[in-house]
Amino acid sequence: MVAIVLSAMAGNAAHVVYRDYEDTLQRRYALVRDMAKVVDEHVHRVIRTASVSLDHVAAMVGESGSLDAVRSIDNWKRLREYAAHLEGGESLWVVSADGKTILESASYPGRQAPIRDYTQALQNGVTLFVGPATADRGEGGHFVFTLARPLRDDAGKALGVVLAVMNVAHLTDFYDLLGFDYNPLIGVYRNTGDVVSRRPNMQDAVGKSIATGPLFQEKLKDAPEGLFLSASPLDRMTRIAAYRTVRDYGLIVLTGIDRDRGLADWRQRSLHTLLETGIGMLAVLLTMAWGLRYLDRERRTHLQLTEARASAARASAERDEISRLAKALREAKEAADTARQTAEAANRSKGQFLAGLSHELRTPLNAIIGFSDLIARESEGPVGSPQYRRFAINVRDSGQHLLELINEILDHAKSEVGALRLEESIVDLEASASFATRLLTPRAERAGVVLAVQVAPEVRFLRADERRLRQIILNLVSNAVKYTPSGGSVTVSAALEDGALAIRVTDTGMGIATEDLGRVMEPFARVETSVNQRIEGTGLGLPLTKRLVELHGGSLSLTSGVGKGTTALVQLPGLRVLLPGQSAPTLNEGRQRGLTIALIEDDPTVRRGVSALLREWGHRVIEAANANEALVILQGPDALDLLFSDIVMPPGMTGVELAHHARRLRPDLPILLASGSPPHAVAADEARISGAAIIAKPYDIGELKNQIIHLCGWRPAGSTTSPTVSRAPRLLVAEDLEINRELLSAIFRDSGYHLDLVADGAAAVQAMTDADYDLVLMDVSMPGMDGLEATRLIRAMPPPRGQVPILALTAGNLPSEIALCEEAGMNGAIGKPYDRSLLLQEVARVIAKASAETV
Repeated sequence: MVAIVLSAMAGNAAHVVYRDYEDTLQRRYALVRDMAKVVDEHVHRVIRTASVSLDHVAAMVGESGSLDAVRSIDNWKRLREYAAHLEGGESLWVVSADGKTILESASYPGRQAPIRDYTQALQNGVTLFVGPATADRGEGGHFVFTLARPLRDDAGKALGVVLAVMNVAHLTDFYDLLGFDYNPLIGVYRNTGDVVSRRPNMQDAVGKSIATGPLFQEKLKDAPEGLFLSASPLDRMTRIAAYRTVRDYGLIVLTGIDRDRGLADWRQRSLHTLLETGIGMLAVLLTMAWGLRYLDRERRTHLQLTEARASAARASAERDEISRLAKALREAKEAADTARQTAEAANRSKGQFLAGLSHELRTPLNAIIGFSDLIARESEGPVGSPQYRRFAINVRDSGQHLLELINEILDHAKSEVGALRLEESIVDLEASASFATRLLTPRAERAGVVLAVQVAPEVRFLRADERRLRQIILNLVSNAVKYTPSGGSVTVSAALEDGALAIRVTDTGMGIATEDLGRVMEPFARVETSVNQRIEGTGLGLPLTKRLVELHGGSLSLTSGVGKGTTALVQLPGLRVLLPGQSAPTLNEGRQRGLTIALIEDDPTVRRGVSALLREWGHRVIEAANANEALVILQGPDALDLLFSDIVMPPGMTGVELAHHARRLRPDLPILLASGSPPHAVAADEARISGAAIIAKPYDIGELKNQIIHLCGWRPAGSTTSPTVSRAPRLLVAEDLEINRELLSAIFRDSGYHLDLVADGAAAVQAMTDADYDLVLMDVSMPGMDGLEATRLIRAMPPPRGQVPILALTAGNLPSEIALCEEAGMNGAIGKPYDRSLLLQEVARVIAKASAETV
């Protein structure tokens, strides 16, 4: 037994040491492979940049007509300009076939070329010759190598070469900046084995070749890139190495680290493991010796205890059966109570954790997304280089992507604890499906995927949670677009089948294997293949969608096959569908007459279609093809209820400029502007600031109806005007974080609002006591007096200050958190991170509503 235990300990130690060796070796291989990739990209960029400069010089020679004609002060200036853009280069030369210098960038008229290996470019007939490192020194005394492009006449006769002298130190300095450990070997070689660049010890490698080494004798014959362990033919040091072939130029990149230094950590860990195992084996031997003595003593007492145990067993068997059952029932009840209390505590803790997690993640994202959006829009003025603006856009889009992932994870967590609740209303299914496809149209167009929606008229209206129904369709269409290659299509269809509402999302994508259909419905599960392994995702979309469908009393199923596309089928109870006789929302609910709408659209097809749709809804439409015709209508006698104009029109006046004229001519006329694509976003923001509403093209029918109802539905039947504001609205912002106050100040700058900023709830209450405001933006979580307590104190003030609209600024999105805001007296909530356009639009809407109610 002792031998078995000791053997097992020794074997385990050997196994641990071996596994650690394998893992360490693989990590070192991964390190040198990544190094090789970085060096490969840098070498390719340097050679490509030099090749472009050589092409420019060759073109300059061709324009001159002959080599002798090249030698001029103008061409020398052009040559110096090309040399200035030469990354890692020292000078550019134009040399004749007999070695005579025609022109060189360092001096005029020029010196004799100091390096001669370029003559091989004339002999080999190549278009770009890369020479080895040479002992000849460049302008600064550095080791150099050459790049040469031959010059030939129409008959193919060699006239000379265009020569770039490159500084080897440029490559070495780049590698030093990378900060790799282990003092790595990094070398660049010609396909003949000649050294172009090498660190360390470049001075010992000039004029050397590694053609006889294993890299050129074995590895490159097997594959253009790979890993190996071998001694260098130059310094005989054994290294863990990786190599890559530089595309287009026939160069070989080699990176490596000293095997002894790379495995030093493993040797130290192995020594510790062996020492620990030896100590453990010694402890086992001592314990076994003591145990043998103890067992002998225990054997003698065991006989004495046997009789006592037998007596106890007989006594236990004679206990009263009723007492035993009563005790068992009592213990079962106590266990059930304990389990229930534990589950309730766990649910409370999970809810608190979700609320805290949401706040902690959204608060920094608010600043990241908000400030990057301001930089991308250049709201404080031009940022200089357009690349910086593109960087800001990338930061903003990445922040939005992270926010989507956070929302997806939190929704999944809420579904697990049963915290998801439905807020049902009558929903336009066609509008919800169109919303999802319109939102994903830019992504689909970039992927080359066609989207389509087909909703049967009899299932258009149903009772459901509109936000969750849109989320279901959006998740399924987004998944379909993600896994559908260019040239494919995604179709959303809805119809009644066997008394149930069937919503299908069908794609022509890569499909899913039958055995994997169950796995994709599991949280965090992803089915990776060689085709889709680069597609990002959390693996929560389908499980969350399935849960939302089940909350509606339905089911989600998938039908698919590899290479045959996928169909996602959502089945909802037929009772949710509104029959033709049941009520559905209409545009003119609450109105006594149709509207008079001025429609301005330069595209006649769009104008005819929108005009027909508006007339079908019972409105009178006055059409105009441009802004000039619209001004005639605005200056005419017709009473108007709405100005509906495109933003982008033929050269002349834009829709935003027309809106400004309309504000001057008819101050109270509601304005709706149509924005066709993201480049018009800045103009759209200017329109929102001026009080105009925005709708995106192509029009979503449901959204267009809602916009018209929102802009005109509250107004009395005989009225064509609305109250005007005689002063700039005054806003009070209570936010404890200075960075968020700075962000809000930047967002509202030049928006036409007067802004007062305070840092806590007590200061907000004091500000409301001292001055009149049109709106309060109140952060919920603040030190000292929080936003909820401050809201209660404001609501206790006498009118009109106690009736000022208050919007919550919150990083929490749980229903319980929103309910607390409403209970405190807040009029709504704006979630963090802020969307600038939505924030300005919501503030304008709340102020307009409050103004209308006080008239």
